[in-house]
Amino acid sequence: MSQIEELVERLCPDGVTHVSLGNVVAYSTTTIDASELTETTFVGVDNLLPNKAGKTTARHGPNTARVTQFQEGDVLLGNIRPYLRKIWLADHSGGCSGDVLCIRIHDTSEISPGFLFQVLGSESFFRFFTKHSRGAKMPRGDKKEVLKYVLPVPPLEVQHEIVKILDTFTDLEAELEAELEARRAQYEYYRDQLLSFNETPPPDQVGHVE
Repeated sequence: MSQIEELVERLCPDGVTHVSLGNVVAYSTTTIDASELTETTFVGVDNLLPNKAGKTTARHGPNTARVTQFQEGDVLLGNIRPYLRKIWLADHSGGCSGDVLCIRIHDTSEISPGFLFQVLGSESFFRFFTKHSRGAKMPRGDKKEVLKYVLPVPPLEVQHEIVKILDTFTDLEAELEAELEARRAQYEYYRDQLLSFNETPPPDQVGHVE
């Protein structure tokens, strides 16, 4: 059982509706002229960061005259090598390449963007996404199969609570990782100091000539 499923079960003991993703979202069908985009408003698979780390500024622009348009609240999903877990919840509008799936909610009174992002960022979803990808060297996700993924749809207030809990977990993990990195750097510093000390020749050998 996934972390989200566990939270839904705990917060909604009487059960909730489960639906296929395609019942609550669709891929963006709107486009935008590439000339209107900048390095911060264009999203290609190259500037989506692995392991759900969001995105960075684009180093390469669009290679077509028009690209898929996204808006705030859409979830952008890297469709090349799904195991890299490239995903971003858009906080502004822009355009994305054909290698990025732009997923848009039908009705935000039914499902919130934050909850959808948590669902699509889950290990359960990425296992499904990877399982249904095609190709060996450069696998791509199957857009039709993605929409078959089944997710729980608890009441909106429960969705908000789940997002809050999972965001807190993420923050705590980041703090722990930073603390571990600091401890690692401290250990390496003192280790190097000790090794450097141990390499110093004993006093009775300094200046001694055979």
